[in-house]
Amino acid sequence: MALLEMRKVYIIGDKDLGESVVKKLGELALFQPGEIKEETFTSSFKKENLETKYLEDNLSRLSWTIDYLKEFDEKKAGLGFFPSKIIIKEEEFLSWIKDFDWEKVCKSSQKLKEELETLKEEKETLQETYHFLYPWRELSFSCQRFQERKFVAYQWGTIPLETKDTLQKELEKEKGTHLDIIKEEGGTAYFLLIFLKECQARIESILQKSKVEKIEFKEEGSPKEKLKKIEQRTSQLEKRAGEIEKESRKAFREKIKLMTVYDYFYHLLQEKKVSAETRSTPYTFLIGGWIKKVDLAKLKKGLKDLSPLEIVVREPAKKEEEKIPVALSNRGIFKPFELVIDLYGLPRYFEIDPTPFLAPFFALFLAICLTDGGYGIILSILAWLALRKLKAGETAKKLFSMLFITGFVTFGIGIITGGIFGIEFSRLPPFLAPLKQLALLNPVKQPMIFLLICLALGIVHILVGIGLELWDALRKKDIASALLVHASWILLILGGILILSPTVIGTFLGAGQSGASETGLAGSNTPISLSPGNIKNIWSALPGYSKLGLIMSLWGVGTLFLFVGRKSKSLFMRFAKGGYELYGIVQVFADVLSYSRLLALGLATSVIAMVVNTIAATMGKTPFIGPVLMVIILIGGHLGNLVLNCLSGFIHTARLQFVEFFGKFYEGGGESFKPFRREGKYTAIEGEKIARI
Repeated sequence: MALLEMRKVYIIGDKDLGESVVKKLGELALFQPGEIKEETFTSSFKKENLETKYLEDNLSRLSWTIDYLKEFDEKKAGLGFFPSKIIIKEEEFLSWIKDFDWEKVCKSSQKLKEELETLKEEKETLQETYHFLYPWRELSFSCQRFQERKFVAYQWGTIPLETKDTLQKELEKEKGTHLDIIKEEGGTAYFLLIFLKECQARIESILQKSKVEKIEFKEEGSPKEKLKKIEQRTSQLEKRAGEIEKESRKAFREKIKLMTVYDYFYHLLQEKKVSAETRSTPYTFLIGGWIKKVDLAKLKKGLKDLSPLEIVVREPAKKEEEKIPVALSNRGIFKPFELVIDLYGLPRYFEIDPTPFLAPFFALFLAICLTDGGYGIILSILAWLALRKLKAGETAKKLFSMLFITGFVTFGIGIITGGIFGIEFSRLPPFLAPLKQLALLNPVKQPMIFLLICLALGIVHILVGIGLELWDALRKKDIASALLVHASWILLILGGILILSPTVIGTFLGAGQSGASETGLAGSNTPISLSPGNIKNIWSALPGYSKLGLIMSLWGVGTLFLFVGRKSKSLFMRFAKGGYELYGIVQVFADVLSYSRLLALGLATSVIAMVVNTIAATMGKTPFIGPVLMVIILIGGHLGNLVLNCLSGFIHTARLQFVEFFGKFYEGGGESFKPFRREGKYTAIEGEKIARI
């Protein structure tokens, strides 16, 4: 349950072996190539420039063709969140790489796409013309006949119906005008206006005031004839588009072959990029990178047939921590929770892996957000089905496995809080009576107790975070920080818990009042005296664990104040840093209160579940369809409640880890170990390990 040890590896050999070594490294999938900057090696080794443009061009053409043909997939797409790769046999892979004419398919697809785009553009143009001419569809003569003459002018146009009468009245005042209303449709009047050219200026003014939209017919032929031709041409275009789609669907059958060829070129490109990282002399080559320590023997065994080779291994140095790739090593129930670390950021190589410490808190907090035992059962079942039925990638498997585990924890929390699908245990039938004995708390009826439990868990969570920081300081041999800072914070918080416990508070108040009475300061508005005698009385009244808590807190405060700034030469700066560190007590209180969100989400889930049951019961009384409505509401309501609260619970639980927990000890920023391997974007060869897919 830690980070795997890494080693820096240099492989040196005969220059003629360079290409073979790179290919073998891809097959072994153990080695992550890296930059070579050590002067001892690079003084005589030079970097080679390798041509990759032809591979990139081929990949671009294949990618475009695959994306184009995907549009003609007749099968319904499955869940696109977790795409899986297509498994092919090795003999198929070799055959398609050798014999499949992928360039012909790419050229054909390009031609079909271009023709389809041309047809689409022409159809859009025709549709615009059609919509323009359609209101004039009853005209069986060419509108071009009505052109401007020596004494007469013509104007086609449209006008809103509400201003048509006004226009007619204005035109009646003008001599030598004729307004012909062709059609009234959709709140618009379509007209032809004939008028004397000598009146054109006045007519133009009238048309402008009446909000007339002028129409100009640029082409010969009647609107009726042109509409018919457009319909005929549109039909021809649609027919040809259908033929193109049919040809494209036929080409889609070659999709897997295209994907296989794509992955072939993709791997060649990766090999070229790895080769570009090598250094060489006229006779030798050098490649450097990272490998897991446990895989060193496998690497040497895999390369033993390629000789002569020299493999140089060294341990990573602290100064290169940012460049050292990280490989998590968690097993069993802890491994799925690596997903949370992936979301935040991997640890650096010399940092603690927080996964095993995060896992129990994450599962518990998410379970508290869901609260309901029935939801836990459903969550585990759905996650199990997803793991069994979906061909999911590594990330999806981690997510479903984490939800599967959380479902069991949620079921346990639901039993303790006495709720299954929003039904309180007190309302369960007699044969389920034993479950009533297991219910210890009702969050809806006892919210304050539930809140105190959430805050207590938050304190434990924070203490674990500070404890990990202490441990990390000890690992780095920073004993002073471990004992004087981190241990002091733990003492301060634990001491505060003892002091602020309900029993201690009650005892403190009682003692204070007693002491006040004895000193003559009793009264609701009279402050407690801090005289030596009264302090002695208060101290005497405190139980032993409260005295211990007070001593622990004072020790923690004093140590932090005096030693946090121990590295400063100025006494003032030492005390200033100490005082600022003590201001963190306020932040600790704020962090603890953040865990109240668990109460809010847990109550929300419970209350919504009960509301769903109430609505379902009410609708169930509806005659005839009542039972059907009740079932629909119960299934839809509870499933929706589960999904929404699972999502919000995941987000808020992650927030508690990222801010309150990680803020105490964890930085992150590591880079994942990604060994060079023979892998593709779309396909995987049968027999390869799933981890390589």
